[in-house]
Amino acid sequence: MIVSGLPLLALRQAEREQFVTRRSGRTSEVPVRDRAQQAAIVLSQIDDVAEQIAVVRAERERAEPSALVTAAGPGLGDPLVARKLVPASSENELLVSDEGRITFRVTDDLVGLRAKAVAYAEEDTPKGNPRFTDPIARIDEIALATITDLSLGEIDNDIADEERLWVEIWTRGGARLSPNEHRTIDAAVAQFAALTNDGPEAIPVFRGPERDVHVVLASGAALKALPLLLPDAAEVHLAPTVFPIVLAEAQDAAGELADVDPPPEDAIVVAVHDSGVDSTHPYVSPILLGAESVVPGVLGSADTDGHGTQMAGVAAYSGLADGIAGGLVHADAWLVAMRLLETAADAGGDPERGVMWAERTVESVDVAESVAGDRPVVHNLSIGADNPTVGKTDRTSWSVAADVLAWNGGRGRLLVVAGGNAETITDPADYPYINLGPLHLQQPGQAWNVLTVGGYTAQELLTAEDTATGYPAPLAAAGQLSPHSRTAVVANNPIKPDIVMEAGNTAPGGGLENPDAQGLSILTLRSTAGGSGSLLRRTYKTSPAAAAASNALAQVAAMHPSLSPATWRALLVHTARWPDAAVAQFPDQRDLLRSFGYGVPRVELAMASDSNRPVMTYEGSLKPSQRTGSKSDRRADFIEIPFPEEELHAIGEADVELAVTLSYFAEPTDNLTRRAYAGGRLRWDLQGPTETADGFRARINRVVHEQGVAPGAGSYPWRIPADTRSRGTLQHDHTSVPAADIAGSRLLAVYPVLGWWEDAREGWDKDLPYSVVVSVDLGEVDLDVHTLVAAALLPVTVPIRHSR
Repeated sequence: MIVSGLPLLALRQAEREQFVTRRSGRTSEVPVRDRAQQAAIVLSQIDDVAEQIAVVRAERERAEPSALVTAAGPGLGDPLVARKLVPASSENELLVSDEGRITFRVTDDLVGLRAKAVAYAEEDTPKGNPRFTDPIARIDEIALATITDLSLGEIDNDIADEERLWVEIWTRGGARLSPNEHRTIDAAVAQFAALTNDGPEAIPVFRGPERDVHVVLASGAALKALPLLLPDAAEVHLAPTVFPIVLAEAQDAAGELADVDPPPEDAIVVAVHDSGVDSTHPYVSPILLGAESVVPGVLGSADTDGHGTQMAGVAAYSGLADGIAGGLVHADAWLVAMRLLETAADAGGDPERGVMWAERTVESVDVAESVAGDRPVVHNLSIGADNPTVGKTDRTSWSVAADVLAWNGGRGRLLVVAGGNAETITDPADYPYINLGPLHLQQPGQAWNVLTVGGYTAQELLTAEDTATGYPAPLAAAGQLSPHSRTAVVANNPIKPDIVMEAGNTAPGGGLENPDAQGLSILTLRSTAGGSGSLLRRTYKTSPAAAAASNALAQVAAMHPSLSPATWRALLVHTARWPDAAVAQFPDQRDLLRSFGYGVPRVELAMASDSNRPVMTYEGSLKPSQRTGSKSDRRADFIEIPFPEEELHAIGEADVELAVTLSYFAEPTDNLTRRAYAGGRLRWDLQGPTETADGFRARINRVVHEQGVAPGAGSYPWRIPADTRSRGTLQHDHTSVPAADIAGSRLLAVYPVLGWWEDAREGWDKDLPYSVVVSVDLGEVDLDVHTLVAAALLPVTVPIRHSR
């Protein structure tokens, strides 16, 4: 029988007795060293470090002798050994001990440590052993501390200069410091943070018992210099899941306004064709070139809906949350705001009245470019409509208009279109099946020439606010398809979407989708028309994904202003890859392609080459339907890719990544009786590892084959089948192969495919401009292949030999 309600029982203390532990306090054995040699090595290293400290002090005009030093050797990380090297009674301070390394703050110019090394060399203990054998005999190296030392390996010394990390900087602190000392250290940390953030207004600080902990956003370049710049630092660690959106929303709630750094005067423009924009918004007005309306009878572009202002925030600012948290937001592009959508009030109470979206979009693009003047423009359409023609034809008046706009008479124009949103998912068991059907991409997202953007998510962590609110677990894992994103139909049409960008995650539960969790959404701008007082809000779905892609294209175009729109588009998509989680989620590549397209682009890689990752571009044009009399006289371009031979053979079996992207704009037709939708089409192929140049040409060209040349064995093992990737105007592929397999010059062919120009006399002599991007990435191999390729890179057009 169980009895409840009984009283607690109090235990009594037993006898107390004297105690000495039986556990041994021994450390690892001291290495056997040649006394004179070891002393000479250690003293030499101490003198080198002391000299470096003196140089740094002189360069930075610092009077204090404080510096951070690391010693490495067997057993040095043992606390008992570390305290022998840096005793608590010394002027120096032990900061970090980790296995065979210790880091300590030196305030005596290494005088104390040098004295120990001298005593080790010259003095004996009463037992006849060298003094300070433990720890001096353990030392292999003494050097200035690095960021890897201070972070216990969390941050690598080889971190890229441009990488940005939220870190905790642990400094001297606690009650033993005076208020003035705290202020001095705080000021030093703020000065360090300003190297990355242009001087944030406030840095969160936790005052611990012996350390002060500061949360700072720092670049890789700043982190590598931190041990020299901040000698008061004790440790540096990656901040535990710092969400910039949390800091930015806190700044907004406190009414703290960040400064706006506008783009250069001639920078590219993003035209947002949407519900208008809040032109008085303090983060919009400094970068807004103009705002117009193409809605009949509506003057001005005030954004009463708010959607356009949200898209403007994502399209103009790639680092909005970081910038607001740091007090300075950098605009990547100028803005032009076009009112394309109408409200119920605009439409006389009938927002569903007939609208010719094709005509309105053409007008909106034309007006936007007149406002932008001579600046290049990326047009963003984070809008769309259901596609009633799926299964019958892949063209609508709106998609044809979009393709005509992007064709732009062969000159090309950048239009970025959202792929559309899936039905709401409230039951986790429905994901990702609802995304895969029955809804398909919204029009005009099926247009060939536009950059169609779907959604994935990298956001799978809830913030403290989300947890307190009671949000369930996030639905998608990082790298998977966003629960908001639609997918394309499986059909013989171009790969769509072309790429995916962040579209947010959800946390379904209680019959709700729960898409607006702080950690699962995207920070952007709020229209002030509602009078909420807040300048920021959260957004999600494929609308901000398309706006982010517009921003990325603007960055690429700004970095390469002399290149064409087709090349800008190719450079961005060239960096796209599928996350591992996406490949695992969709093992059938057909589902992967219709969900992710070519993958997630990495805009930083589209900006430039690296020494071990040369990126090569070629801009040319073909006449796909050129004729001589009544006979076709088509040509193919052969572009030479001069990969270095000896150097790549030298690294032989090391895997390298080879990537190729072809980008062009096709002239569409709205005549369904034509044999094809595109006037002229192109494909590419690359000379394979065992093919000669002639064998490659014979493999793809019947003219050469009929001249008696044997065709080659084939190209590389590309990730996407050639017939699949070659359907559209944006064709990208990559593969991983041994370096030796690409050694030596290779030919890349761009050749024509029949289109409706073949049926129309006016198409027989039209040029089809195109752009090609090729790169080889050596990964961890440190070889300056960029210089080698640059010295040999002479793109040539090799004509096909004809039988007359």
